[in-house]
Amino acid sequence: MKRDLRRLADESFDVLIVGGGVYGLATAWACALRGLRTALVERGDFGAATSAGSLKLVHGGLRYLQHLDMVRMRLSIRERRHMFRIAPHLVHPLAFLVPCYGHAIRGPEAMRVALALNDLISADRNRGIGDPARWIPRGRLLRPDECRRRLPGLRDDGLTGAALFWDGQMYDSERLTLAFALSAAREGAALANYAEAVGFDRGPDGTIRAARVRDVRSGAEFAAGARLFINMTGPWSDITLARLHGAKSRREVRRSKGIQLIVRRLPCETAFGVESLRERDKTAKIPRGRRSYFATPWRNVTIIGTTDTLFVGNPDEYGVTEADIQEFLAAFNEAYPGAGLTRAEVKFWCGGLRPLGDVDADPDHVQAAKRPEVVDHGRVGGPANLLTVVGVKYTVVRALAERAARWAAVRLGRDPAGEPTSGRVLAGGEISGPVDEFVRQLSSAHGWAPALAERIGRMYGTAAVALAELARQEPALSGELPGAPGVLKAEIAYACREEAAQTLADIVFRRTGLGSAGHPGAEALRACAYIAAAELGWDEPRMKAELDAVEQAYRPAAGSGSGGGHR
Repeated sequence: MKRDLRRLADESFDVLIVGGGVYGLATAWACALRGLRTALVERGDFGAATSAGSLKLVHGGLRYLQHLDMVRMRLSIRERRHMFRIAPHLVHPLAFLVPCYGHAIRGPEAMRVALALNDLISADRNRGIGDPARWIPRGRLLRPDECRRRLPGLRDDGLTGAALFWDGQMYDSERLTLAFALSAAREGAALANYAEAVGFDRGPDGTIRAARVRDVRSGAEFAAGARLFINMTGPWSDITLARLHGAKSRREVRRSKGIQLIVRRLPCETAFGVESLRERDKTAKIPRGRRSYFATPWRNVTIIGTTDTLFVGNPDEYGVTEADIQEFLAAFNEAYPGAGLTRAEVKFWCGGLRPLGDVDADPDHVQAAKRPEVVDHGRVGGPANLLTVVGVKYTVVRALAERAARWAAVRLGRDPAGEPTSGRVLAGGEISGPVDEFVRQLSSAHGWAPALAERIGRMYGTAAVALAELARQEPALSGELPGAPGVLKAEIAYACREEAAQTLADIVFRRTGLGSAGHPGAEALRACAYIAAAELGWDEPRMKAELDAVEQAYRPAAGSGSGGGHR
């Protein structure tokens, strides 16, 4: 995948997507698979904003039973199955434990019914997944003593058991987002990060003729023409639409702000949910109690999430503040006293903005929307060749991308069925046989330690072979990065040459995952920066600026909760 701005300027496209989060990238893949000439521009790096705030779950919607939303539950189950199949290296089963307190609606009796319904509704959950090791098992109930053993330090007052079920987890959400970009590029789509749509040219009939794009790196501007345009800028959608009229947005963006904390590894080997002592889920049709927080083991850390608070203002000012961190930490420690987490044990944080479910909600108890926002502007008096989509959940990204691609095909007079993405695998996912066996073969073929082969195989899939070949051909790139065992030097060069990385942050957070679970140490960052500098032609001042930018990402944003910041 190359960042080719000349192609964007010189060619005319069927579809131009504005916004390179996971929704935009998945839509680019879906459009390109249908034979549409597809382009995408993203003002930052691919997946660097809301998509980077994922809890790294691919969930089948068991909790939607509480809302009696069977349609949404079935969609989530289907899309989880597709994710397991199209990205076998990046998505795997994860056990979940949910404690029960009391009896009846909050107790094991209700959970027994919920688990039985979940197994029935998801009877096809493993269809098409060839590796039995990656199948989702049936759920079951645990006795209180087994729950205490699995989750030490849990609130014990009224504990009557627990539900144990399985869902999906991403090995690396940023690599999964990038896999959609790589897959779209493989099908001929022209993708450019650090390319901002700053305005639009419209014809006499009101339709959009071209997007005016600014190269963020150089400041140069050019026009990118297309027949159709899809606005997938998420929290920035209103601002993007205002540029149709050459004016700043007068609407205040109102979204739900959610954050996740990455902390030391908690003692539970499964993911688990605990009830907040502060918030209730006011949208549930079957009210079991309060809102839940979830803690998921990931690599050598635990991710806890997520919050919902009202955000008003420019999404550029979004950030995770020190107040956000302290408040969430206190709330989680109350919900799960066994955690006993201190501020020093918070290694990193992430989050994003989502559509609001209730715009008149109490600012301290808002709810993210349950469904995406989709606007065909031709039906509401706007440009007939513009669609705006604001997604909600990572799990259903493929389905919403298919919907957008079908809209494009219909508008262009093409077969809306086309070739669906459900019949393909993402780049890196071309693995025949069990993933564990693929990892063992990597270890044997390239002399990698099992832990290194595990990480490389699951991060890159079949592209791991290209990494190994690069290291073999260029001895300077062989071996592991100083200060970061388990990360190959070749990964940094590969990110620059083949994955359109433009900054050190791109490499550290969204290509190699070097810094995704916390600060990797000054030695590792500097070694990474030296390789990137050689690849991208940075001088010493530029390299220092890149290092400073990464260090800034590990500092909370300024402000009281709506301030600026990294992710």
